[in-house]
Amino acid sequence: MSVTLGMLYDKVKNEEEIQLVAGEKGLVKMVRWVHMVEGTDISSFLEGDEVAFTTGIALGSKEELYELVEFNYKQKAAGMVINVGPYIKEIPQEVLDFGNQHDFPIFEVPWRVHMANIMREFSIQINLDEQKELEIVSALKNAIIFPENETLYVPTLLKYGYKREWSYCIVVAEVYNKQSMALKSTDKKHLLRYARRYFNSWGQKAAVWELDEDFVFLFANCNAEKVKKEMEKFWKETEPFLLRGAILYAGVGRATKSMHCIGKSFVQAEKIKKLHKKKQEKNTFTTYNELGIYKLLLSMEDTETMQEYYRENLGRLEEYDHINETDYFYFLKQYFELGCSVQDIAAKMYIHRNSVTYKLHKIEEILGMDISRQGNRMILMVGFMIKEIIT
Repeated sequence: MSVTLGMLYDKVKNEEEIQLVAGEKGLVKMVRWVHMVEGTDISSFLEGDEVAFTTGIALGSKEELYELVEFNYKQKAAGMVINVGPYIKEIPQEVLDFGNQHDFPIFEVPWRVHMANIMREFSIQINLDEQKELEIVSALKNAIIFPENETLYVPTLLKYGYKREWSYCIVVAEVYNKQSMALKSTDKKHLLRYARRYFNSWGQKAAVWELDEDFVFLFANCNAEKVKKEMEKFWKETEPFLLRGAILYAGVGRATKSMHCIGKSFVQAEKIKKLHKKKQEKNTFTTYNELGIYKLLLSMEDTETMQEYYRENLGRLEEYDHINETDYFYFLKQYFELGCSVQDIAAKMYIHRNSVTYKLHKIEEILGMDISRQGNRMILMVGFMIKEIIT
């Protein structure tokens, strides 16, 4: 969990004269940095999650102070510290009402207090939190890459409050823009920051980081079904707000029995994500336990046997299409996906029912099997599933 405004306030309130005067509910907000902001022109440089400090030296009226507070809020600042003295005699009630209404924390500091001391203490704590986050993410990466070498991750995770016996669930997600292009680095940065802010107030230990082209989410002491619901809620709120029209492919690994199996959950989530991507199943979250027969296939490490199975049962059909420029492989796959309905496949392919019957007979001839038999259908459907996994 990242450092919050409430944590920073607790750290300094007994050592410095600083008082929370509005927006108490917003103390759960994550803080990334501090800035001196004396006008809206400076506020425009805020990127979100900063604490804005002001002496009011550039403000000419209480209306301008209200405008500055409102602008900082719109820039996603975490809160605001106002120096009361020669430039701001008192914080207007309108400003306090705004802070309470929008859960935007506002702090009052008397002029005799050196705000630089508070800014320095905030900065120290933020830097310590960044170091903590780097250590946790590094340990989690090691848990995924070197699961057998416990010294690379167990001591660090225990140090920061993670427990050996907790369950750990990994989500792997790959995100594209609405044109199905890779996200720009700025968009990835914003998404990562938003995700950390979102799960910072989740109430349980969670971590988010980038790994190659993926976003990886870890949830501690939580089952996969709850993780799925939380991710669905997160994406429902994130996509229209941050990345309208974005496309996501994701997988939810099984909740582990302990810290030592984090890598297994990652591998499962990664495989599910790749499967969704191949099948073009967008913006959906599937847990490992929901996979049905795919669960069995994805757990197999002997890909050579799966390839052999595929060649023996569907390889001839694919080879025939390649040589004769036909579409029997695609036709059969669609036929199965439509529940083996002659009427539905005829409608989808815009062909006559007689043409469907001809194609099915031709496929049976090529494969050397009666596809009206349920057992043969199952053999072929498993073959199509294997094709999605091994290619």
